[in-house]
Parts: sequence; C-alpha cells; structure tokens
Amino acid sequence: MPQTQTVPSDNVHRRAALYSLLTVCLLFMLLVLPGHPDQFTRSHWQQLPLDVPVIVLLLLLTNRALSTVLRLLVTAAVLCLLLLRLGDLISRAAFGRAFNPLAEWHLIQQGWTLTSDTIGLSQAIGLSLAGLVILVALAILLYRGLGCLNGLNRPWRRSLAIVCCVPLLSAMATAGGPGRFVPSLKTHWVLADELVERVQYTQWAIRDQKQFSRLLQVDELSGREPDFSALQGRDVIIIYVESYGRSFVDDPQFRDLADARLQAVQGETLSAGLHVRSAWVDSPIRGGRSWLAHATVASGLRLGNHARFDRLISSDRKSLPQLFRQAGWTTSVVLPVVKSAWVEGAWYQVDRFFDHDALDYQGKDFGFVTMPDQYTLTAFERKVRATAEAPLMAHIGLLDSHAPWGPLPVHQPWEKIDDGSVFDGTQRFGERYSWARAEPVRKAYGISVDQNLKLVGEYLARYADDALIIVMGDHQPASIISGWAPNAHVPMHIFSSDEALLQRLPDEFFSDAMLPAETASALPMESIRTLLSTSFEETPAEEPLLSDSESAT
Repeated sequence: MPQTQTVPSDNVHRRAALYSLLTVCLLFMLLVLPGHPDQFTRSHWQQLPLDVPVIVLLLLLTNRALSTVLRLLVTAAVLCLLLLRLGDLISRAAFGRAFNPLAEWHLIQQGWTLTSDTIGLSQAIGLSLAGLVILVALAILLYRGLGCLNGLNRPWRRSLAIVCCVPLLSAMATAGGPGRFVPSLKTHWVLADELVERVQYTQWAIRDQKQFSRLLQVDELSGREPDFSALQGRDVIIIYVESYGRSFVDDPQFRDLADARLQAVQGETLSAGLHVRSAWVDSPIRGGRSWLAHATVASGLRLGNHARFDRLISSDRKSLPQLFRQAGWTTSVVLPVVKSAWVEGAWYQVDRFFDHDALDYQGKDFGFVTMPDQYTLTAFERKVRATAEAPLMAHIGLLDSHAPWGPLPVHQPWEKIDDGSVFDGTQRFGERYSWARAEPVRKAYGISVDQNLKLVGEYLARYADDALIIVMGDHQPASIISGWAPNAHVPMHIFSSDEALLQRLPDEFFSDAMLPAETASALPMESIRTLLSTSFEETPAEEPLLSDSESAT
C-alpha cells in the first residue's frame, strides 16, 4: 500500500513564519544592545545591523547541515557580544570606561565580593543564577528560532529573501550612511565593527603595557634616595577617605554640606594646634579600584588599569613606604577591607600589615564595610602607632564612605570604642539602598563622606600630636552620585603642628585652608611620591613635580 506524504498545513507555515520573525527581532535587539549607559536613547535604536539580513539570507540558502553549523556560530558570536556589552555597561557605570577582558577578569571577583557583602550571599547567588538562566534561555531561543527559517515554505522564503535584499542594496547605494528609504535609519555591520573595535582596544592595551615597561625602567629617585631629614622624629600617616572626590565639594547637592564640614574640621584642628594646606589631586581612576590609587601614590607611576598594577608589583621599583623604611621609619599598612592574601605586600615591603583579621574587630560588620572607621583609627593608635619602635610611616584605607553607602555606623564616644563590640548591630542607621532609585543613594553618599570627614577631624584633634598627616580621597564616586564629573580630581589635605613644614609645599598646587583654591592646578597623583621625597629634605631639592609617568603628555 503506497505511503502518503504529509503536507504541512497553512497553520504550520504561519507558525514557522511567526517564530522566524520573532527570532529576527530578537537577533536585532541583541545586536543593537548598547554597551554604554548614555546610549539608552531612542536615536540609538534607529539603526539596522546589516548582519541581520545577511544571516537570514545565508540560512535561507544553505542546507540543513550547514544551517546547523551557521546557527551555532551565530549564537556563539551573539552571546559573546552580549557578554562583552554587559561587561562594558557595568564597567562604564562603575568606573567610567569600557571593560578590558584581557586584564580585568579579577573585577568579576571584586564585583562578586561587593554584591554578596551588600545584598547577602544567598541573594547574590540567586541573582547570578537568574542571570545565567536568562543567558542560556536567550541562546536556546536564538538557536532554535533561527532553525525555523528552514521550515518556511517557498513563498515565505522568497518574500523574506526579497525583504532582506532591500537594506543590503540600500546600504551599498549609500555606503553605510543614512538609509535611502528611511533617512534617520543608520545601517552598519555590527559584528565586524565590534571585532575591529575590540582588536584596536587590545592593540592599545599592548602598547600601553610596552610604554609602562619603559616607565618602570626609569626612577628619578634611583641612586639618591631621600632621607626625609625635615621629618626626622615625626610620624607620617597617609589616610585615604573612600570615594572622597571633588564632586562632593563642587556638586550643588553637596556643596553647602561640604563647605560647612571642611570649615568645621579646619576650626577643630586649628584649636588643637594643627595647620593645614590643601590641593586638588588628579586620580588615575574613577568610581572604584582604590588599590590602583594607593599604588599610584606609592610607586610614582600612573596606574589607570590593573595590567599596569600587575606589572608594577612584580618589579623592583621601590614603594614610598620602602623609601621611608630605608630612611629609618617603621612602616605599616592598615587595610580593614582585606580578608584574603594581600598579593601586593611583597612589593610594598612594609614592616607590618594589618588586615581585617589582624585588627581583631569584635563587632558586627556593615556589609562590604567590614568595620567602622572609628574602630579602625582606634585600633591603629593602639595596635600600630603605640607599638612602633621608631617613627612610623603608615598608610590607612578607610571604608565608611564606600559604596553602597548603607547602613552607616552611629558615631560613638572614642573612649567607648575598645574592641569594637559596641557596634553590636544596633549602632547603625540607614539601609541597603537599591540603586534603581538614585536619590536615596546620593543622599546616603553625602552623609557618609560628611560623617567620615567629621570623624577624621576628631581623630586629628585627638591623636595627631606632632605627626605629618595626609588626608586624601582615592577617586571620584560612581556616576550614580553626580554623573561622570569633568575631571577625576580628589581633595588632599596635609596637617602638621609645624607650619614651616607645610610652607615647603608648592603654592602652585596648595592653599592655606581645608578647601583648595578653585582655580589651582591639580597635582598628578603619581607626583606625590616625588613631592614628599624632595620637599622634606633639609634643603628642599628643585625638582619637577611631574613624575616619570606620562602625565605631562
């Protein structure tokens, strides 16, 4: 009995056509997804990736076996593009620049740590799993949906092929400019353009590494290492205030708060016998990665990316603490944020390093903020400064004003801090704010920096004695606070009971107040190592303030 061949019904053809059109729309959306937060505008979506009609035509013209291979390649390429674009979005929102996959895979771990400490481990795992499920689902939908093109009957295939030829012919006629039929519609090759851009970015990264390798070979302090003779017998302490950028001083939302706080700190420290000079410092980073700012100060080289940092810490260039150590100071670094190996310690070469565990905090943490700064400074006085066998040179990284800016510790009387158990979970205010709404986050940021400066002012008035103490920001805050400011400046304040010491600092950069002059030139952050190493000799050397880095260019 002859077998009858089943002919697909019109409904089957219509369903295949619908699935195919939906898949083409999905492909379009994935290809034009912005990689920059500022591109989420209507005009950005007014474009036609020529990759879409080409992919559709190839699938219509190939047999089933070749079609399977092509679908796999397209799905893999689009998925890689999606991951890179998401990386760019996150990196640009957090740090103001594109993601470099060759040098910044470690940021995934940093992001995981910040997220899990901020919203909780279980919520972070759930969020990660949800993201993974969405990516897998998109890949499956795209792969299977593109396969529906093989199920189209001849009339549908012919019509779709004609539709795909129109934008290709239009693009050929207009050489990739505005479309002939829809002038506002831009046509271009997404995958090819993206590949070229990524290759160029990689080439830039390679050139940057070669340039940095040359910079590492030259140290203007080599062979004539400083003895810091004008500072003999004094402690030298560098305190980094997290996310304390010029935006806090200049932005209209914070300007009055900042002015009042800086005036209050100046009055309090002056009453305690301290003088202050301040300057703007040009940081190499924005939004995060504080360790790059710390290492820029310590090395005298501009570290705007982690690849430079990795090369630095494997070099024999002497850090600022090492220079002080050779001149007779006991050196320490205090970083309460560190809970694992401090990999750069071998390069810093300090006498003592105090991380989260070494500070022996007995209270509750505050999410990513492992302990309140009031405890950190108290523990520093008790565990580090009081036990130093020689004048101390120390570097302290504060945390209270670190993103996500909540919850915050309630200020306590200094004599009650002890082992930190007073921060038992009740001495806090604020909450974990969702960044979906910017205004509460901005308000919390302003409160956190204001509170931290108040705390530092109290610490200086209480404990400074005859030390030279440098208080400075590490970087501007993330763009959610004030957008990306036109500069990467951070304030720096230098305190001393000896006014003559501060007069050694160049007037081009420094002002006699807590608020730097608005029009003062910004000191490159990488120049601080040279500044300290030359200004505080018994007879200050006449040296350029630009370091060996490329800041002058």
